[in-house]
Amino acid sequence: MVSIKKIKSKKRISFKDLFSDENALIDQFIKSNTLLNTISLVGLFIVFQYLFSQIRFFIPDNPVPVTMQTFGILLVGGLYGPRLTLLSIFSYMIIGIIGVPVFQSHNGGIDYFFGVTGGYLIGFIFASVIISILSNSGLKKGLSIWAMIIGNLMIYVTALVWLTVYDFGWPEKGKLFSQAVYPFLIGDFIKLILASLSVNILWKLSKINK
Repeated sequence: MVSIKKIKSKKRISFKDLFSDENALIDQFIKSNTLLNTISLVGLFIVFQYLFSQIRFFIPDNPVPVTMQTFGILLVGGLYGPRLTLLSIFSYMIIGIIGVPVFQSHNGGIDYFFGVTGGYLIGFIFASVIISILSNSGLKKGLSIWAMIIGNLMIYVTALVWLTVYDFGWPEKGKLFSQAVYPFLIGDFIKLILASLSVNILWKLSKINK
């Protein structure tokens, strides 16, 4: 007689679960589910992202500077949960759009946001949220670098689409990748390694604190 096995249905991942901060690294040190802590952590991100954006240098004949902004984006994605990450990055972008000079070179305003660097800025939003979702879904600790690689690629994809759709007089015709991607690869690789190491160290520290 053939026995009938009960098939357990797998739990479906809801939108609420996807954006849950329950397993976030930051919650190993400070609970982000209170209003005061949420406001404090969002404010902390804005301050540090502003500081990172001012660490910059320009490549010859390139209007897009090399900054530490990407490091901040990778780090917040690995550190905060999806909900807190989304809230933080949107808050940063909104205050920049309304004119607060939080972008690189103390820039701000809607014209700057929708300028030549707009694709990179929009890419920051997608990248940070994707990294935090992937990190919360299992790509954390030693695997965090893979989430960050995917996030970094999202920045490039968004920037390339932006620069293809809108004409800013740059990059020059036929030099989209050579001017908008290749010059940033080495710096982004270094920032990616630093962010991944930082997240791994913090995970180890969280175990010590328990």
